[in-house]
Amino acid sequence: MSSSSAPKAEEQKWFNRDYEKSFGNLKPSQLPPIDWSVKEHLEALFPLYKREQCKSGGKSGQGVITVEGFDLWTPTKDRLLFKNTELILEPNKRCAVYGENGTGKTMLFNSMATGQVNGIPPTLSVHHMQEMSLDPEADKVSVMETVLASHPLRRVLVVMEEVLKAKIASKEDEPKQEAYAKNLKYVQLLLTQMQSEEAEERVSRTLKVLGFDKLGEQQLMSALSGGLRMRVALASAFFIAPDLLLLDEPTNHLDLPSVLWLENQLRGYKGSFLLVTHDRHLLENVVTSVFRLLDQKIVPYKCGFAKFEQTIKKSDIKREEKCEKFIKRNRNVDPMSPLFRTKMEYQKWMDDRYTRSVAMQGKFTFQAPEDLPATKGLLPEDISLIKISDVRFSYNVEKGLPYIFDTPISYEITMGTRVGIMGPNGAGKSTLLKLMTNKIFPVEGSIVSNEHFVLAYFGQHSTKELLMTETAVEFMAKSFPDAKVAALKAHLGKTSVGPDASEKRMEGLSFSQRSCVIFAKLTFIPPHLLIMDEPTNFLDLDSVDALILAANKFAKAGGALITVTHNRDFLKRCSKKFLSITPGSFKEYDSMKEAERATYSFIDALESGKQVDHKEAIQQNRGGGAIHTKEYLAEKKAQLSKIEQAKADAQALRVAEAKAIEDKEIAHAAKLEARKKAQKLDWEAGDKAWAPITTKSGKSSNTTWEYITVVRNIRGIGVTIEQANGKTALTQPKKLKHENPEANRKAGGGQRQKGGGGKGGKGGKSKGKGGKGTKGKGKGGKGKGAGRTGKGGGKGRR
Repeated sequence: MSSSSAPKAEEQKWFNRDYEKSFGNLKPSQLPPIDWSVKEHLEALFPLYKREQCKSGGKSGQGVITVEGFDLWTPTKDRLLFKNTELILEPNKRCAVYGENGTGKTMLFNSMATGQVNGIPPTLSVHHMQEMSLDPEADKVSVMETVLASHPLRRVLVVMEEVLKAKIASKEDEPKQEAYAKNLKYVQLLLTQMQSEEAEERVSRTLKVLGFDKLGEQQLMSALSGGLRMRVALASAFFIAPDLLLLDEPTNHLDLPSVLWLENQLRGYKGSFLLVTHDRHLLENVVTSVFRLLDQKIVPYKCGFAKFEQTIKKSDIKREEKCEKFIKRNRNVDPMSPLFRTKMEYQKWMDDRYTRSVAMQGKFTFQAPEDLPATKGLLPEDISLIKISDVRFSYNVEKGLPYIFDTPISYEITMGTRVGIMGPNGAGKSTLLKLMTNKIFPVEGSIVSNEHFVLAYFGQHSTKELLMTETAVEFMAKSFPDAKVAALKAHLGKTSVGPDASEKRMEGLSFSQRSCVIFAKLTFIPPHLLIMDEPTNFLDLDSVDALILAANKFAKAGGALITVTHNRDFLKRCSKKFLSITPGSFKEYDSMKEAERATYSFIDALESGKQVDHKEAIQQNRGGGAIHTKEYLAEKKAQLSKIEQAKADAQALRVAEAKAIEDKEIAHAAKLEARKKAQKLDWEAGDKAWAPITTKSGKSSNTTWEYITVVRNIRGIGVTIEQANGKTALTQPKKLKHENPEANRKAGGGQRQKGGGGKGGKGGKSKGKGGKGTKGKGKGGKGKGAGRTGKGGGKGRR
């Protein structure tokens, strides 16, 4: 705030920002008591970036941003993530942030979004888009309200307008009425600038594309699956449209159509964005630069992601060769020599590289399961673990909620199961897993489980069972009270939670490290069946590869494996069968291609390299906000019919418009040509024109066209012209031309050539035929007429 009228220091005890921590639309009662007649008091309620813009005259701080000498610690101050590094952000930055888990990607984003990075202008609007937390208060808000209230400035301005209108209508504080009116006009101007009146319509269009119909918009957040919650987070991020958008694993829980939509949005984003994701395909399609987090530095690469991976691979190999040669050459170097320090740095890099390689190979270790009782001699496919028979399910039949599985489903999981499950969000993938694990129970039918088998289930939100104040060792000890601490620590180490990380509180670990703690718990007692629901969330690219390797080793050792993920590479490499779940369909396929074609109508076009309409992809493979009643499905069919008709009408309209434009252009060209041909007679003094000038030489004469100036025009007598040499002459008006006929004849091949026969074609853009040849070859412009009757095909162009 920048005025003596703003709340003073001693008044700050009542001026709080608790309203910024609330959810949904603001109410006047949530705001601190301010003087509504003072503009600076209103601005004090704005989010930080807008308050700073008000101070600086409205500037947003765009341009190249350079942060030098940047340091960043973990929240517990136990580890330095970045040391004296540089961060450069150019306008319209499209950058991937790449680094191992624990190198500080999420912490970097948090620091940038909360204004803790000195050097980033506070006038810059920054939004950190990440998976929405499961907050009880946030879950009470509808989808539409969640998105509308996500814009921090609009959220405040809307309630300000409400309060000021009420004060003006009540006519209270008569001396302040003029100030109220002035402030209302100011607030309404800001709302107009951000097109606030159209906000709900814009959000509704976005949500519709993401699978939410009008009924889905009004659902509470608590009713949404992980994939749908991520869609709401994405809709909010693009509604806010900050100057700098920080996307932290935005593909988590998304299905393939939603990933296509995200890719399309990022391609057209007007601001800058930094992107962390394990989706290699998305990175290759949208980023033009990379930040590599390495050795406590932010190393920039000005290239696309595919080239970046090639570059660092070659660079690491080259550096390894350099280190090996140096260490070998200086094996017995004097510790007091400057070379000794270089040798130790090289040796540390080599050791870290080796450790990283070993860690990736054994990051996730799933031990082979023990034999189940009375199963010796049986094939894995004959050992039943879970048998689902004629199951129908609805989350609440009494309240009329639709059946997720209306047509009864039957399925059996055995020790030989290696299945990948795919389908649009909301179609029932997670519901099926919950039925398998007895978290929910069928309305009809039965589910019978083998009483002796051990299940390990990694769910989309498994990490929420972790207490942020606990360490990984404490969590494991609580889960397995009879186990020795040394054994628990050793097992944590097998999932890359080393000695240091295992003693940290959860709040000091990255999301990936927390996921590894859950994997450690799930695999401490070797399971017979491992179920993974979106396991790649928050894992870096190398860790995803390590998890694929571990899952395949587990399957080869005799374990059963069920995987739900949008990561096509993961599914393909870990599964032998593929279960497609869509509204009204539940079927298993032998190949991934068959399952994809049954699941997504656009997959053929995608694989053939054609451009896919992301909007239709989602709407035709939806399972999101819609309730699939018979009435809804009938309405959807009618809507699709209308869409097809609208497309046909639009196509016909485009053809008609193109034809009209073409006709107009032809008419215009003809009009211009007619003007050129029209003979001007009313020449005036000073006009420029071409005139035929005849010169005599002995008995012969020669006529050429010269560019002249009209001196006078006397009707009935003629036009007096002045030549370039200053001579004057009298000629008839009709002999003067706007253009040089001689040039036109040459360009069009119009002059008769001996043996050429007729006239050549017209000049300009039109093409003309040369005259008929009578003997030999007659040239007509550039065309040639061959033989006795051959046509000269001359082309004339001006």
